[in-house]
Amino acid sequence: MDNFFKERLARHQKKMMRYMRYVLNDHFVLVCLFLVGGLGFYYSNLLKQLPADFIWSLPIVGVVWWFILPFGSLATLVEPADMTFLLPKETEMTGYLNKSLRHSLPFPFLVEGLICGALMPLVVLAQNSSFNRFFPYLIMLWVLKYSLLTIEKFASYQETASLVKKIKIGWFLLSGGIIFVSLYIGAIIGMIAALALMAGLIGWLNGHHRLLDWTFLINRENQRLHRIYQFINLFTDVPEIEAKVKRRRYLDPFLSKITFKQENTYLYLFARRAFRGSEISGLFLRLIVLGGVIIFSLNDFIFSAGVSALFIYLIGFQLIPLYGQFDYVTLTQLYPVAKKTKEKALQKLIAGLLATGAVIFSLCTLGRISLLESALVFGILVIEITVFSLIYLPIRVKKMEA
Repeated sequence: MDNFFKERLARHQKKMMRYMRYVLNDHFVLVCLFLVGGLGFYYSNLLKQLPADFIWSLPIVGVVWWFILPFGSLATLVEPADMTFLLPKETEMTGYLNKSLRHSLPFPFLVEGLICGALMPLVVLAQNSSFNRFFPYLIMLWVLKYSLLTIEKFASYQETASLVKKIKIGWFLLSGGIIFVSLYIGAIIGMIAALALMAGLIGWLNGHHRLLDWTFLINRENQRLHRIYQFINLFTDVPEIEAKVKRRRYLDPFLSKITFKQENTYLYLFARRAFRGSEISGLFLRLIVLGGVIIFSLNDFIFSAGVSALFIYLIGFQLIPLYGQFDYVTLTQLYPVAKKTKEKALQKLIAGLLATGAVIFSLCTLGRISLLESALVFGILVIEITVFSLIYLPIRVKKMEA
C-alpha cells in the first residue's frame, strides 16, 4: 500500500502542478507581492504606534492562533472506485491513512509558521521578551494541528461520527486553553501541554479498531478537492467543476436594456453568461468583496489607488475568457456576425462591469481618504478601464485567435 499511495500522490501532484501554471501567473504573483508589501508596511507602522501597555496584544494573538488550527484537512486522495477495488485491502489501509496524514502536514505547518512569525512582534511587545520563544510556540501549534489530523483520521472509521464530534469540541476548547496558558504563563508549559494532549489522543484513539467508512472517506475527499478546484477555477477552467446556471430574476432589468439587434447578438450572450453563470458572477463578486474590504482598510491615497487599480485589472483579466465561451456552440458559427462585432461586445460588457467595480472601490475609499483623493482614485480607474478595454483587450483577443 505504500507504493500505491506514492503512485497516487505523484499523479495528484502532477495534476496540481499543471494547474499551478495558471494560478501562479505573473498577474496573480504581482497582486500578492503588492498586497503583502502593503500589509507589511502598515503592520510595521502599526507596531511602532502601539503603546508598550497595549492589553489586547495577547488576546488578538491567541484568538488568531486558535482559529487557524482547523486550516488544512486530512488529504486521503481516495477515489470512488476504491470502495470496490480496495475493499479486500482494508486491513492494510491503516498504513495508507498514516501516509496520508504525514502528507497533509507540510502545508498547514507552513501557514502556521508564517502566521506565528508574523504575530510574534505583538507577543514580544506584550511580554517584553525576546524572539527566543518563537520555536516553543511554533512546536505547540504544530503538535495541536497533528492532534486534529489524528482525530480526522479516526473519523474515517465506521460508527465514530458522534464520538468524533464530541472529541473535536473537547480538542478545540483544550487547544484554546493551551494557547492562552502558553501566552500568559509560559511557552514551554504550553508546548508540554500540547504534547501531552497529542500523546493522550493517539494512545486512546489507536486503541479503537473499526471498519473503514468508505462513503464518508470518499465524500470528505471529494469536498476537499472541490474547495481546491473552486480556487483554481478563479484562474482557469477546471473540468472537475460543473458550471451551474441560476435564474437571477433581479438582473433581468439589465438584460432587458440590450435591444434585439444583430450587433447586440454577442453582447446578449456574454451578458447572460456573466450574470447567470455561477463561476463568472461568483468570481466577480468575490474579487469585488475582497478588493473592497482591503481598500476600506487603507487610509493612504497611493495604496488605495494602487490596490484599486490592481483589482480592476485582475477582474478584467479574469473576464477575458468570456470571448471563447460560445465557440463550441454550432449555431454561433452560423451567425452572420463579424468578429469585430463580437470583440466590441466583449469590450462593452467588460467596460461596464469594471466601471461598476470602479464605483464600488471609489465608494470604499470615502471616509478613509479625502473626497478629492477619492475622486482622483475614480479618475485613475476610469483611465485604466479605457486603456484596458480599447488597447489591452484587443491584443489579448488576437492572441486567443492565433
